[in-house]
Amino acid sequence: MEARERKKVMSAAYRYAYARLALNYYTFCEMMLEQETSAGKIRAYEQEFGAVLDRFLDGEECVTEELERLRQSTRRDMEILTSYGDSFSIYEYVLNRMERRFAKMDAVAETPEEFADSLLESLRLSRDAMVLDRRLRSIVSQLPVRYTRQKFYSLVTDKLTTYIGADRSGVEGLLYMLRTSAMIEYPEGREEAEPELQAVLAQVQAADLRDMDEESFKACFGKLNGAVDLFHEKVDVCLAFEGLLNDLYVVLLSHKEAIIDALEDRAFRHVMKGVREHFKNERLEAMDETLTESLEDLEGIQESAVERIRFREEETDEDLKKIEKLLSASAFAPLSEEEADREEQPADRAWIEEKGRQFCGQLEEAFAKMPRPVMRAVMANVLSQLPMNFQSVDELHKYVVGSLLSCTDFAEREASMEILRRDVIEQE
Repeated sequence: MEARERKKVMSAAYRYAYARLALNYYTFCEMMLEQETSAGKIRAYEQEFGAVLDRFLDGEECVTEELERLRQSTRRDMEILTSYGDSFSIYEYVLNRMERRFAKMDAVAETPEEFADSLLESLRLSRDAMVLDRRLRSIVSQLPVRYTRQKFYSLVTDKLTTYIGADRSGVEGLLYMLRTSAMIEYPEGREEAEPELQAVLAQVQAADLRDMDEESFKACFGKLNGAVDLFHEKVDVCLAFEGLLNDLYVVLLSHKEAIIDALEDRAFRHVMKGVREHFKNERLEAMDETLTESLEDLEGIQESAVERIRFREEETDEDLKKIEKLLSASAFAPLSEEEADREEQPADRAWIEEKGRQFCGQLEEAFAKMPRPVMRAVMANVLSQLPMNFQSVDELHKYVVGSLLSCTDFAEREASMEILRRDVIEQE
């Protein structure tokens, strides 16, 4: 990239990142003060982040290594939280389908065929391919599963062959995600990292799903819902903090080369110092009017700056490549380039089929220890994360109808239809 163009990109990235950092830091501090229980380790991380920020605001030389270390820590934390989210979703699936046994709820009037018609009609309104894929996955994740184990393993293996020709490391990443979502493998240190979430998960896993009465069902469901709420709060805090890390990282990478507007920079520093002072004193509501006015001054900067940020497709400059990743929609994207090795070789059929056999063998061992409702929930969860390779609308319609008709537990069938109506049909 030419020097002139590079300076334009650096200037725009600097303006965009510091404006977003200032606006989001205030929101993050509010979140931290309101959610003491869910803040956890992020409170300690924020102190390290704040020390780097203070040095930058005071005009001192800052290095990015500390921010990179914090990014790695929050990435590990998010991986652990995600694994708990996978486990909770399994038991939500199970308990949601038991609810109609204990609660008086209106019967679902539609037949499976009529419901499938409504479901597909809602999908026809989805113009965006990514939105459509997400909705298809939601459908597969909620439909009843009545496959034999062998039929299920055959489906999994067949869907994995879609990745023939892909990089092996990418397929390994998918298989790791499938193992965690199937409760086969967990990130190291999971139980110690989140003892509150682990305690609830252990209680739910120990519940007798076959002989559960109304009182024990309500107690179990209540504990699970409370843990899910705490999980979402923790994820929100972790995501918000990662966003701050990424924006400060961009600021440190770009500020030396950026053309800086003195008034904007003064407003940015005034906001950051003021919010930090009030946060330390836990008195954000007492912020003075000058801070509020400075925040308002920064609001329009993001829109004007983002239009000037343009990266080349084959960018070679290391700082610009990092900035592009830091500003991307993937908050936890690794910044270092992974070295090409044998795992980057294309996955051929033999390799895919062997990995599929290994995964199905692990599933078989896990299923042998699971109650049947949990096994079915795992099957639905795994299938929803594999390619949605329906060849036609008729094939999808047949899949939906077949799944519903195969479920002879009417409470479970109606619960599935109700959830899909709420999450897919009524969301359009």
